[in-house]
Parts: sequence; C-alpha cells; structure tokens
Amino acid sequence: MVSHVRLENQQNYRQQVCLSCMTGLYGCRWKRYRRSTEPTTVIEKTFLLITIIAFAFMAMWLYYWIIAENSADDFNWFMWTTTNSWFHWFTLVFTLTIIAFIYTTFLVLLAIAHCITGQQLHLYIVHKVTIIILLCACIAFCITLTELWPEEWDLLFISLQVTAPILQIMGVVILTFLTWPLAGIWWKSTSSTAFRWVTFIAYSCLLLFVYLCPLAFLTPCMLGHNSLPKRPLIMTHKGAPMLAPENTELSFQKAASYNIYGFESDVRISLDGIPFLMHDSTLERTTNVHKVFPNRTKHSAESFTFEELQQLDAGSWFLQKNPFYTAKRMSKAEKQQIKNQTIPSLTKLMQVAKHYNNKSVIFDLFMPPSGHPYRGNFTEQTVSFIKASGIQEHQIWWLSDFKRDWVLKNAPDFEQTATTSMAPKDFKRFQIVHMNAEYSQVTDQDIQDFKKINISTNIYTVNKPWLYSLYWCIGVKSVTSGACQVLQSVEAPIWHTTPQIWRIIWILEDCVSLICVVLIFVFQRYRETHSQRYRFPRRPSNPEAISLHTNRTFPHNHGKKSDRELLYRSNEDTPMPAPAGDASINHRPHNGYEDIPSPDGTSSPTDSLPDPQHEEIRMTLE
Repeated sequence: MVSHVRLENQQNYRQQVCLSCMTGLYGCRWKRYRRSTEPTTVIEKTFLLITIIAFAFMAMWLYYWIIAENSADDFNWFMWTTTNSWFHWFTLVFTLTIIAFIYTTFLVLLAIAHCITGQQLHLYIVHKVTIIILLCACIAFCITLTELWPEEWDLLFISLQVTAPILQIMGVVILTFLTWPLAGIWWKSTSSTAFRWVTFIAYSCLLLFVYLCPLAFLTPCMLGHNSLPKRPLIMTHKGAPMLAPENTELSFQKAASYNIYGFESDVRISLDGIPFLMHDSTLERTTNVHKVFPNRTKHSAESFTFEELQQLDAGSWFLQKNPFYTAKRMSKAEKQQIKNQTIPSLTKLMQVAKHYNNKSVIFDLFMPPSGHPYRGNFTEQTVSFIKASGIQEHQIWWLSDFKRDWVLKNAPDFEQTATTSMAPKDFKRFQIVHMNAEYSQVTDQDIQDFKKINISTNIYTVNKPWLYSLYWCIGVKSVTSGACQVLQSVEAPIWHTTPQIWRIIWILEDCVSLICVVLIFVFQRYRETHSQRYRFPRRPSNPEAISLHTNRTFPHNHGKKSDRELLYRSNEDTPMPAPAGDASINHRPHNGYEDIPSPDGTSSPTDSLPDPQHEEIRMTLE
C-alpha cells in the first residue's frame, strides 16, 4: 500500500486551498484523503444542533453585556465587594463573550459552507469539547446573575423598547440572506421527504415570527407629530466619576462644567459628627487607608474622625486603577490635581453647588453603625450642617426616610423626594414632589401615573445614550448619570418616529423580504433542475473524485486508454529481485518499459507509460 504522504506528493490534483481550509478548520481534515461526501452521521448532526444553540446563547449573552455596559461600574463594584479585589471585571467578561461569540459564529458559518459544498460534517473533538464548555458556562452564568444581579435582567427587557425595531430589521435582513444557501441545500438534499418538509416548515415559522413580531412592540419612541417631551435634566452621580475620583470636590467641579442640573452623592457621619461624602462602607477602595491606618483598613468609614479622614489621599487610587480608562489621557497638571484630592465634607459640596449657579443636591444618607455617638440624631446633625452652609433650602432634594416628619417641620422648603419603598398613601402626607427610582423599579405607566399627581420622576443610573433616549421619550423630568459628559452631547433621542411611518417601514420591509425569499427558492429549484444548461454549471459535489475508467490522453503514442487498463500495463511498485543466472528475468527494456498482461489476458508491446504516470494511477487505485 502506498503511503498517504507519497500519494499527496505525487498525485497531480488541482489545489483547493479554500476547501482544505474549510474542512481543516471545522474538522481538522486538512488532507485530501480524509474528506468525505458521505451523508453526515446522526452524532455530527446532533453536535451541529448543539453548536447552533451555543451560537444563539452567545448572541444573547453578547447583547446582555452590551446593554449591561450601562452598569459596568456597578458590576465592578459588586465584584469588588464579593472578591475584595479591584479589577476591570466587566471588561474581562465582555471580552471573553466577544471571543466566544466570534468562535461560535465561525463554526456555524463553516458548517453552512460544508452543506453548500456537499462535504460531510465532522466537527473536531476539540471544538466539541469547547462548545459544550461554553454552553455549560453560559447556563451557569445566567443562573448566577439571576440570583446575584437580577435587576440587570430588567434592564435587558427595558432595552427592547429601544432596540426591538432595529433587531427586527436586522433579523429580516439576515434571514433573507440565509435563504440563498438554505434553499440550495434544501433542494438538493437526499434526506427523506418528511425531514425536508419539517425543516421547511420550521424555517417558515421562524421567518413568519420575525415578520409579525412588531405587532407586539410597545415602544415609547413611536410618538405623534410634535409630541416629543422635554429633554430630561441630568443629576451627576458622585460627580463626574469618569473624569475625576468619585465624590471629591474636583469631580463635582468637572461635572458642573457640563451644564448639569444638580449633584447626587452619598453622605455618612464621622465619629465627631461631621457629614462627609463616601459611597462605600469602608475606606479601602477609594483611599490609601491601608498606608495611613494599616490596622484600621476594614473599619467602617464612620469610625474615623473628620481630622483623620482629611489625612487620607482620595485621588491616587483613580490614577492607579484607572477604572474608566481615562487617566492615561490626562496631563501632568491634571494628575497632580487628582493626587491632591481629599474626602470632602457635605458643607464643601453645598459650597460647590452654590458657586455653580445654585445646583440642586440629592444624596443618600446612611445611618451610622451601632455604638456610633450620633446614631440617634444623625438626621438633625445633617440638616443643621445644610442650613449652616447657606444654600437655599429648595435646592435640597431630601431623600432620607429617617425622621421625615421632623425634617418637614424644621426645613419646610426642602423638596421631599420619595423612593419606591414609600406607600402611595404617604405621598400627600409627606408632601412628595419627586420620585427617585432605579430603572428596574418603575414602569412607563408608573411614570405617567406619578406625573398625573404632580410628582416628577428621577431615574438612576443612566449612563448610555440609548437609555437616556428611552426616558426622554417616556417623559421623565431628570436622570442620575455618572457619564454627564456623554449625555450632555445627546441633542435628540437616537431614534424616534411616528407610528404611521414605522408601519410603512415594517410592511415594506416584510414584503420585499418575502418576495426575495420566494424568488430565491424558485431560482435554486431552477438551478438544481437545469444545472447542466445553466451558464455557470455547478461543480460536482466531490471535485476530488477521480474515475479510474475515464479516458486519459498522454503525450505518447499509445492513444487513449482508461486508467485501470494503463495500471495493468504498468510496472510493479517495487521490482522483485531476480534469481541469479536467470537472464530473462533480469532483463528490462532499455527504455524502462516491459510487457505486462492486460486485463483481457493478452500481451501488449512495451510502449507503456513512463514510470511516474504509472505511479500516479497505481496510487489512485490503492
């Protein structure tokens, strides 16, 4: 038997690089002799289905992380509280998702190419293991996030109010283009009639679903003429945390330069009773407490006096960890300014708000831990510092539910702001004028109902233009954002139209797609039936097959002979050693030919092919 290496080296086949790459990348069938046009086995069809399911999961997962990018900082903070290690967790997961999506998409495209060219599907074992691992990891991640970060699934469904029409158009275009290869495969399929019709009906149902899904769309971005609400105001979340360290004086100053409406922050009470700005319960993430007070790293932020807090560096962590990838683009002067930041007091925030055209201020007020000297009167302490700052009372959106009756009596001009935890019956009692809610806590109808009773809604945290556009169309008064520099440049919703125009686009798009699908099926049927008369005849399903009975013409005077006949006339692959003294056996014609019986038993003259051509035919047969 001739080795495959020798076969590959001596056979004079036409090189098919694309086919070799296709079968090699999908099934590690790089060599010509390893390919097959036999029907695909049931196991390989099963793995093809698993690959398609993994691709669908990866597409959904990629969409999830694109939407979750709005809350990337929250995800990183959540992972920090869980692992006690700061890292760009969101970037890591997002990058891995993109790689997995590209990988599964590549395998699906290779599988389609196999079906088009008539090659047998044979997924390489490494791909099989990887696909199963990806699928299991996806399912495990979905379950984990459902338990630990459920509000992000709410954002996923909210996003469909903006993206559903765009996704529907993309789905129609993709399915229309996929009809070309699928119709070709369907018409030339050798599977049973029942299986073919099942696949046809499944594809038709999918196409019909994509065509008709706009009937279920409920998007506020479809508005009547001249009915676009006013642009939502922007409350900055912890200042401008993408441009400067969060909850520092510099951060609020940078935010004020973008013509925002107000500031949002987090307030805690120091051990000596001074309200200061700090989001986390400890100082570990945003200060150098591990250097200044190494034995108190895990202590609560409220366990420090304000004098001790002022000794901490609240800015250098921003340059070291670079949480939003903006630090490297800063000048030396800006970096030095960041390094000089300390933990500001609530009074300092009030002074910044007054200095920049009387900005409004809203903040979360945290109760001190047990044993704190101001645990019983931290509300009174905070209100007294606000009044002492000289800021106008109506600029304060009072959010805390602690001693709200006392606050109403002693600071009547504070604008009372509620959260969704407050019962509706208490709205009038506490003179509520604003509702501060996360996007997952209120529906579009809730916002309209609040508006009817003169309560404006502030939604947090809105960092992406698509989400800002959605709440613009819904009609909220304001949003809280950590990306004020991004939203400030949004001059109109990313898309909005009238229901009439959308209906025209939808019907026209579906009709054009349906016509294209029908024409493709008809053309592929015509191409299959009349392939021999078609101007560009299709190549045989196995272009590498060589018939041993095909007549071949060689540049010699033996005329046309079949490969099998010429093979019988060829020399042996390895000449046998002749016995000593037998001249008749040792004799070989001087030109390298010899008489060999033909298949019919007759003898032919020694005008056979040269040895290399004999070798080619012999190796083909073997």
